[in-house]
Amino acid sequence: MRVTDLHAALIRLVPGTRYHVRGNGNAMAYNAESGPFSVTLPTRETVTIEQGGHCSLPTGTDHELFVPNHVLRRVQRLEAPFQDASRSNDSGSVVFAASISASTNPLPDIVPDIVHLTRSQMKAAGRLDLIFQLLQDHASRKGRVGLQIASRLAEIIAIALIDHVLQELKRDGMNAGAGVADPQLRRVLEALHETPEQDWSLDTLARHGGLSRSVLAERFKTVVGQSPIDYLTRVRMARASRMLQANETSIATIAFEVGYQSDASFHKAFKRMMGMSPSEYRQSGGARSPKS
Repeated sequence: MRVTDLHAALIRLVPGTRYHVRGNGNAMAYNAESGPFSVTLPTRETVTIEQGGHCSLPTGTDHELFVPNHVLRRVQRLEAPFQDASRSNDSGSVVFAASISASTNPLPDIVPDIVHLTRSQMKAAGRLDLIFQLLQDHASRKGRVGLQIASRLAEIIAIALIDHVLQELKRDGMNAGAGVADPQLRRVLEALHETPEQDWSLDTLARHGGLSRSVLAERFKTVVGQSPIDYLTRVRMARASRMLQANETSIATIAFEVGYQSDASFHKAFKRMMGMSPSEYRQSGGARSPKS
């Protein structure tokens, strides 16, 4: 993973103002430096980050920021490059904000829309609190060297956050991180994430990974914790759920775009994994994530 563009600064969220942020495909990261703030996703899920805590949106989804427990009276757009508010004496919550464009996301369909860490979790996750402080210091410096150092620190942070997500998934029975570490399984995983709509079978995946059918089935299940076909279904459902949340594309079109040739087979797979039909999921605003 390489950071190709980085904008970071201290910003101040004014009580009573709701800030609309366009993700534009860039990962966003926020630290609560002084006072709490809340983040609302398009699904209307809202997470509040207390002082010292962190949240990131690795998939680049649109979202809103605001100071909780205040009547919201104004709407304002917020976008990078951010205006530095470190010297402002206005009231509100001070947040360190970073917009990060990276060359690759190794597991785009299993990374959640939002990652939330408390102050204590920041310390436990490889001392992310200290790394973020270094990022903040170098991002505030003028010149190419400061930006280069900040970009490398952002890459370290991204790796640490992905590791945190993978550990959470591992506790749920899916060890995708171990699969990425295996060169042959990594080729299979990359193929599943790059083109989940393809008519994959165990035979075609085995050929893609340079393995026999039986070896792939056994190794994938042992290392990742799921069969290749079950993992493919998870990727397809994760992608379908995001499409259902994001736009009004017909369910039949979404089914085709994630690899299903019939509405019936898509509905059956979606309901089995998500616990509701695609139309119910869209109406609910996307309240659930794919099961492990």
